[in-house]
Amino acid sequence: MSIKWRLLIIEDDQPLALGLHINLEAEGYEVIHASSAERGISLLADSSIDLVILDLMLPGMDGIEALRSIRRDDPKLPVLILTAKSQTEDKIEGLRAGADDYLTKPFHLEEFLLRIKRMLDRYEWYKSGDLLRIGDTRLDFSTLEITGPDGAVSRITPHEANLIQYLVSHQGRIVTRSELLKNVWGLDPDIETRTVDTFISRIRRYFENDSSAPEHIVSIRGKGYRFMP
Repeated sequence: MSIKWRLLIIEDDQPLALGLHINLEAEGYEVIHASSAERGISLLADSSIDLVILDLMLPGMDGIEALRSIRRDDPKLPVLILTAKSQTEDKIEGLRAGADDYLTKPFHLEEFLLRIKRMLDRYEWYKSGDLLRIGDTRLDFSTLEITGPDGAVSRITPHEANLIQYLVSHQGRIVTRSELLKNVWGLDPDIETRTVDTFISRIRRYFENDSSAPEHIVSIRGKGYRFMP
C-alpha cells in the first residue's frame, strides 16, 4: 500500500471494534478507535483521519447526529456506516445525512475490506485535485466546489461527487438506475426509491443551461441516463 491511510472506528461494541482493528491493521492501515461519537469527533479535530467507520446506535450522541457534525466540518471525508439497522429507510437516512457507503451487520469481512479500499481509492482521486469541465461549468474534486459560467461558486456533497464521477467514468453509455443504486449508494438495486432521480435533478441544476432540456446528463426513457460531455 503506497499511502499509509489512517482510519477511525467509532463503535461501542468492543469485541467488534477489536476485530475490525486487527483486520484493518493486517491490511496495512493505521487504526484508532473511539467508543462514543463525542470521543470520535474529538479525535477528528485533533488527528489527521482519512476515513471514518461509524456505528449508528451509540451511547449519547447517535451516529446520524455525529455524521451531520462531521459533514459540517469536512464535506469530503469518507464515512462508512456500519450498523445493525438494515431497513431501507435507515440506509436512505444515513446516505442523505452524508455517508459515502452503508454496510449492515452481520457482514462479510472481504466485502467490508473491499468497500474500504474503494472509498479510499475514490478519496485519493478527489485529493489529486482533478478538475472536470462540463459546458461552461467547472468542478474541482479536491474542494467539491463548482464554479458556474457567471463565476458563482457553490459546493456539492460527497455523494453528488460520487454520482458525477460514476457518470463521467462511463460516459457515452447508458447507466441504469439499478446500476447507480448498487455502485454509488450501495443499495439493493431492486428497491423502489426516487433517490437516483432526485440526485440527477440536483446535479443537472449545476451543469445544464436548461435542466428541463438537458444536454449533458440525458435521460434514456425506461433505461437510465447517459453522460454526454
